[in-house]
Amino acid sequence: MVHSNRGNYRHGAPRGYRPPVQDFPPFSAPVNQIKSVYDLTLDGSNLAKSKNSATDPQFDKEILDRGANLTPSVEYQTRVIQYAKKVIVALEKEREEHTLPEIGISYVGLVGSFATETSTHSSDKSDVVVQVNILPSYETTAELGRKLVENMKLADPKETGEPLPTDYGCLLLSHICQVRILFTINPHDAAKLEPGLHLDVKQMMLNYFAIRHAAWFSEMSRNMPQDFQQEYRALVRVLKDVRSRYKNFKPMSLWTLQYISFYCLVHGPNRQKVSLGTAFRRFFELIASGALLPKVSVLNDPTAPNHRIGFDLSLEEMDTVCIGAQTIVRILATGSDGYRTVLGIQGTPADLTQTISTWNGIEIKPGVEAYKEGCMDIPADKIPV
Repeated sequence: MVHSNRGNYRHGAPRGYRPPVQDFPPFSAPVNQIKSVYDLTLDGSNLAKSKNSATDPQFDKEILDRGANLTPSVEYQTRVIQYAKKVIVALEKEREEHTLPEIGISYVGLVGSFATETSTHSSDKSDVVVQVNILPSYETTAELGRKLVENMKLADPKETGEPLPTDYGCLLLSHICQVRILFTINPHDAAKLEPGLHLDVKQMMLNYFAIRHAAWFSEMSRNMPQDFQQEYRALVRVLKDVRSRYKNFKPMSLWTLQYISFYCLVHGPNRQKVSLGTAFRRFFELIASGALLPKVSVLNDPTAPNHRIGFDLSLEEMDTVCIGAQTIVRILATGSDGYRTVLGIQGTPADLTQTISTWNGIEIKPGVEAYKEGCMDIPADKIPV
C-alpha cells in the first residue's frame, strides 16, 4: 500500500501559506485516518511503470496545445475580469458607506476560475464572494443585490445589470457578462442558521472556502516558476473539459479538480514533478483507486485541515465519480487512441462513462454503481461476500 502523506509542501499548501483558523462547526469532524489507496505512479515495483514512463511524455505537448485551445482570448478574459472588478468596487462602496446597516459587509473578493486563471471557453461567469455580518436570507441577498446595481449605475449610468436571487446569493445579469455573487458569513455564526429561513449552511461554507482556495493559489503562483504554472493551468483546463463532457465527473467541484491536478503533477516519486501526460493519467487512477471514497485519508484539504478533498460529495456522488474514473482508466490502458479521445482531440464525442466503447478490439463497458441507499449502515461482518 503506497502512503502519500509526506511532510512536504507539495502535498499541502505552498511554503508561507497559513489557512485561516476559523471553520464551520457543523462540518468540522476530524478526518478519519483509516485507509490509503494504491498510487501506481508512486509504486516503484509496478509492472506498467516502464511502459507508462516511456509513453506518457509524448502527450505533454498535446495537453499543452489542448489547454491553449480551451483558453479564452485575452480580450474576453479582460472583459470578464474588468466587469467583476466593477462589482467589487460597488460592493466595497457599500462596505465603506454602510448604507444598509442591518446587513454589513466584512469582506469582498474575486474567487473561482478567473481568480486562478484556469477559465475555459465555457467559463461565462466570474465569481465574487461577499461575507456579510448577518445571517443572510433570500430577502437579504435581494436587498444587497439591488444596492449593488444602484452603486454600479451611479458609477456608470449605462450599466444594465440586474440581480437574480439564487441558492448561493445572487446572479448579476448584464449585456456584458454575468457575475455570481457568493454570500458567506463568519463560520462561528453557522450554528445560528435556520433551514428554510436563511441560505443553506453548506453552500455558504463552500463560498467561504472559496476565499481560502483563491488565497492558496495566489501564494502557490508566487512560489512556482512560470513553466510549471503554464503546465498546471493547461492540466486543469483539459480536466475541466473532461468534466463537462462526461456525466460521472460533474459532481466534482472546481476545487477538488484543481487540487487533485496539483497533487498529481507535483507529488511524484522522490517528491519530483511528473510529466503532464503522467499527471493526466494519474488523476483518473487516484480517483479510480478510491481517493474520494469514505474513510480514505489520501488528500487532506490544505486550506481546511479538518476536511479532506471531496468532502462536499454525497456518498452516491463519490461512487459515481469513482466508477467514471475506473472506466476512463480502462480506456487509457488501451493506448494512444483512447488517451487522445479522453483528452478530447480525436475520436467520438460520446460520453464514455455512459456508453459501451471498443478499442483495438477490446470492449469496455461503463462500471456498475456500488452504492445503495443505506448500505453504509450495514456492519462490515454482515456484508454478503
